[in-house]
Amino acid sequence: MANPFDKIAFWDSAIEADTVFLSNINSCLILAPHPDDESLGCAGLIALLRQQGCRITIVVTTDGSQSHPNSKQYPEAARIALRKAETKCALSLLQIPDDHIHFLNGIDTALPGKHDEGFSQFSSRLIDIIDTVNPQLYVVPYELDPHRDHRATWQILNAALKEVEHNGITVWEYPIWLYQNAVVDDLPKLQTGELLFIDITAALEIKRQAIASHRSQVSNLISDDPDGFMLSQEMINNFLTGKEYFMERKSLRKEHTLPADYFRRLYDQNRDPWNFEASEYEQEKYQATITYLSQPVYKNALEIGCSIGVLTALLCTKCDQLLSIDISETALDIAKERLKNHPHVHFRLAAIPDSYPDGKYDLVVLSEVGYYLSMEDLLATKQKIYESLLPDGTLIMVHWIHYVIDYPLTGDQVHQVFINDGAFSPISFKRTNDYRLNVFSKSANAI
Repeated sequence: MANPFDKIAFWDSAIEADTVFLSNINSCLILAPHPDDESLGCAGLIALLRQQGCRITIVVTTDGSQSHPNSKQYPEAARIALRKAETKCALSLLQIPDDHIHFLNGIDTALPGKHDEGFSQFSSRLIDIIDTVNPQLYVVPYELDPHRDHRATWQILNAALKEVEHNGITVWEYPIWLYQNAVVDDLPKLQTGELLFIDITAALEIKRQAIASHRSQVSNLISDDPDGFMLSQEMINNFLTGKEYFMERKSLRKEHTLPADYFRRLYDQNRDPWNFEASEYEQEKYQATITYLSQPVYKNALEIGCSIGVLTALLCTKCDQLLSIDISETALDIAKERLKNHPHVHFRLAAIPDSYPDGKYDLVVLSEVGYYLSMEDLLATKQKIYESLLPDGTLIMVHWIHYVIDYPLTGDQVHQVFINDGAFSPISFKRTNDYRLNVFSKSANAI
């Protein structure tokens, strides 16, 4: 039966991965069911991330022992040792030290799936690794890649992530045997934008060398088992196109809007948990925010997430009326005291998107707030901002761009949401090593 998977159509539907997102990854966990899957599916990604100093952790879930089960030249223990050595050789070319490689030593072709005995031991071991390296990006074979070890590896990661408290988890899935052995039920059902590619042209030669390092899989090194496995050149060519393909399914993102209790605990420990009052970084960013406002005065403004009111005190000089909201009563009490002599500034306890205030505004300020939201809640907030802005109203957004493990989203992801569909027209932009600032006007294009 012909393979129903149309790889050309699959490749053609991919969009380029967000290079800004990738540039901010400093810890990545890659799972390979067998020694060689990491080189086939991910060597280009590994090489590019290593160039920017990213820590790469490799987890190989099986021992690779069953590729040549009848070999006497390489009995089982020797095959396992050989395949580990090949993996270390391939990864050394990609600048991965041996102590960043973890072999879980599951039995090749018999890795336990979620309903099998021993499964929890593998997920527990993976949790320990995750807790040590705190990955921002997880890379694993596609959930239905047609090999039991590939599917079991996905299930092990999925089980581990259910126990991990980190928010904002991003999972990329890569295909291996989908290219050759798929049946109809294996085919991915992807939404627009969920298939990504990265251009690995600059790393293509090192990827060839990494694949070639797995000599037992690409040559007749083990010559005494006529039924032994060897990758065909046709199969290898799927991974040497100059691009690598990954599925980022929204259903796999682990993201929840941070609750009020998260902020209550912070303010209970410290009245100024982000050092808004004294930080030179905050002062420079606040001055930039005021400088980049496009109008000299705004009649009615909304500040989302005012915290203890340090930025509020600057904004109020540019506004006839200013409503500042926050999720923390403690923070609002401090802000009210700070602005007690400014009767045109009003405060309200509110959480977005559910408690977004009624009213029409010619300025909305979203500063250091968007990444506390899930993508679903951010999109809902975007809609409410659009509806609340007057024609030609101004939206100014400012966010820290570094990864924070507690946050559902990054600053760059937040800003990209507002750039994507043209509902907001860009006016000005600033990016530093630590934050980005975007000023938009309301577009006529409804969202």
